[in-house]
Amino acid sequence: MKDSINVFLRVKKKDIYLLCPYFEAFEGMVAIRTPAPELGTEATLKLMLSPDFKDEFDKILAGLKERLEIEQIATI
Repeated sequence: MKDSINVFLRVKKKDIYLLCPYFEAFEGMVAIRTPAPELGTEATLKLMLSPDFKDEFDKILAGLKERLEIEQIATI
């Protein structure tokens, strides 16, 4: 089994301050990085997800997508 699942999300930069603390509140679920800071209004976030939290993460992400513009661009 892999140590982590890499999830890449495309989000509005103005929403990052909401997402990062929210996910980090679930201790051990994810570590978040911004792999290549970009110009413009959107950013790509890399979330290194613990496989043990995959089901919970999917539920949380689905709920967040109802409130914020979030595009899941890859899962590796």
